[in-house]
Parts: sequence; structure tokens; C-alpha cells
Amino acid sequence: MDLPLVLLEQKTAPDLQIPVEDYGRLFIHLVKKLQPGLGATGDELAATIEFSTYHMLFVAMAHSKNLEQAMQRAAVYFRRFEAQGDTFVLIPEGEHIHCRFEFSESGTQRDLVAAENFDMSALNWLQGETGRILSIALWHRLCSWFIGTPIKLEHITLAQAPAESSERLAEMFGVAAEFNAAQYSFTFHQRYLAFPVVQGEAAVHAMLQNFPAEILKLDPTTTSLSERVLGLIGSNFCSDVPTLQQVAERLHMTTPTLHRRLRDEGSSFQQLKDQARRDAATQLILSGGYSGQQLAELTGFSDASTFHRAFKKWTGLTPQAFREQGSL
Repeated sequence: MDLPLVLLEQKTAPDLQIPVEDYGRLFIHLVKKLQPGLGATGDELAATIEFSTYHMLFVAMAHSKNLEQAMQRAAVYFRRFEAQGDTFVLIPEGEHIHCRFEFSESGTQRDLVAAENFDMSALNWLQGETGRILSIALWHRLCSWFIGTPIKLEHITLAQAPAESSERLAEMFGVAAEFNAAQYSFTFHQRYLAFPVVQGEAAVHAMLQNFPAEILKLDPTTTSLSERVLGLIGSNFCSDVPTLQQVAERLHMTTPTLHRRLRDEGSSFQQLKDQARRDAATQLILSGGYSGQQLAELTGFSDASTFHRAFKKWTGLTPQAFREQGSL
């Protein structure tokens, strides 16, 4: 595996960066390399990601009915399994929710190979206060990923002195930070808690192949309405697909307005549903291991033959031909 030499350095270097894709490859590589020391051998190594704590946590979140349940499950996980580490709690106040982070005070040095040592476009070897800020940013984006839409933050507090990069932080979170606060937290409107989780197990598995790179590459400033609607439709077709009215409500629009604006972009709600289903299908086929009936069920079709016809209509190829072409 070819990676930048900076990864072999023993000391941190705040001015050095590596692409998020390289960090994701390194993260997964190290997880796999650590398994023999935990007793994993043979075929177990190939299935490492399936049984990693990240996978188990994110799958539990994916099987939640909405964001509130997903975040509560994550908080319970950290309290039970990471008792000496970092966690967060949700605190309701009127129409808003405060997500307060509780960071471990054990030691001043942060692990270099930790999921918090990253930037939005490149990963830095960052520790301490900066690492905590970026850990918060990861959770904000991860929660947005699960519900398929950027969560607009109303407020963010940081228990540290003002940073020279305060403008960059405002760009990262979409809101100016309050420094020298009593706690680390971000605040958002409680309506997001009712948003359904729209990412399924297949999406979680694909995301973890290069974690956390895919999460970091998310663009919270996406302005295309079609892309926002695609996000809200998501990839989990085992659950009820959001209706036009539900999507319109989540975007604070009437259904006629949403229909008209999509038409102005040369699209429609039905076309976007087909695109989301096609994207989910191609991801499942390329990942392998699914029968025709399973592919049909995971993409919301009644049977394998109906899925087969729809997929050939979308791509011009049968699922088998598409898989063989993708493996070349």
C-alpha cells in the first residue's frame, strides 16, 4: 500500500497534510492489521470490517427509525463501551437540541491514528483542542449523512480560547463559534430529530471501506435542489421511501413548489427516485454477495425478475453483465 512517508513520522507535524482518501485507506488497513493480535485468522480477516466496532455502531444507527434514535444509540454505545473515552449527550431546550460533547481528560497526547485527526479537505496530524473540534465536525457530518441532508447548526460553543482560524471554523460549521464556553456543543432545531434514517447497511458498509474519507467529502453547502432531494430519498429501500409531500415538508416547501423547481432543473421526483434506486442497485451489485432476490428486496422491488428488467432499462446491462464489467 503506497502512502505518504509522513505517516511513518513519530512526531506530529501540524503543517503537514495527506488526502482524506489516503487517511481512509490507512485507517482500514490498520484495523485489518490489528486483527491477528485479537485472535482473528484466515477468513476472519476478510470479514474484519463486518465485525468492527465502527460497523456495529453505524449499523445500529442505520436501523433506527429516525435521527433521534440513531444519536441515542450512539450515545449509549459510547457510555457502555468507551467509558474512559469521549461521548456526547442530547439536551432538549425548547425547539432546540444541544449536543454536548464530553471529552476524556486522560493525558494530553491524542492518538495519531484516530478518526478525529482530520481536516475537511485533507488530514492533519492534530491533537488536543483542535482534534476535539474536528471530532465534533465528524459527528455533525455523520448525522447529516444518515438523514441525507445537512443539519443546519444554530450555535456552537467551544471550551477554548479564540483560534486564529475562527473564520475557517465558521465555514466548517456554517455558524460562528462561541469561544471560552463552559462546554463543547452544537445546537440545532429539534425538527431534524424526526427525520428518518435513509442509509441502509449496504451504504454503511460502502462508507466504511474508506472511512472517514467519504464523510469528510460531504458538501454541506450543496445548492442543487435535485442533489438535496436525492439525499433525502437516501439508499435504504427496505423502509418506506419518502413521499413527495414528506420531502417537500423537510425542505420547507409546498409540493407544487418542489415539483416546479425540480422541473426547472430538468428533473422530477420520480426520476430522482429511480436514480436513487439505480445508484443503490449498482453499489450492491459491485459489492457482490447478493442473490437476485436479495437485490430486489434491498432496492424495493417485488421480485427478482422485476428488478432485472428495471436494471437493464437503467443501464442497458443485466446485473450479471454489469458486475462482470465492473470487475474488469
